[in-house]
Amino acid sequence: MFNSFLKRTIYKNRYLVRDSSKIKTKLFPASKNIKIFLKDKDEFISLEEIAFDIWSLLKKKILFEDLIKKLEKEYDVSKKTLEKDVVQFIIELEKYHLVKILEK
Repeated sequence: MFNSFLKRTIYKNRYLVRDSSKIKTKLFPASKNIKIFLKDKDEFISLEEIAFDIWSLLKKKILFEDLIKKLEKEYDVSKKTLEKDVVQFIIELEKYHLVKILEK
């Protein structure tokens, strides 16, 4: 919980953008599914639904706050819950070095 709150604070006023330099992707837009192959780990990750939407939005750098606003329009969930879930997902992307956090 603290980690999520702390990260949410750290992400505010920061740009997020995916780092696709070490991966290959296979996109299935009709089913909102993407398979990511991590070249250096020889491992697959599958993203579905909201994770797919977040990954799509991270194609271009986007402010954390704008990412949340766009997702709020698509999903019927409280802003607090959405922020918490997005932060958790970004933390996972960071573990695999799949996202860059940039200064505003």
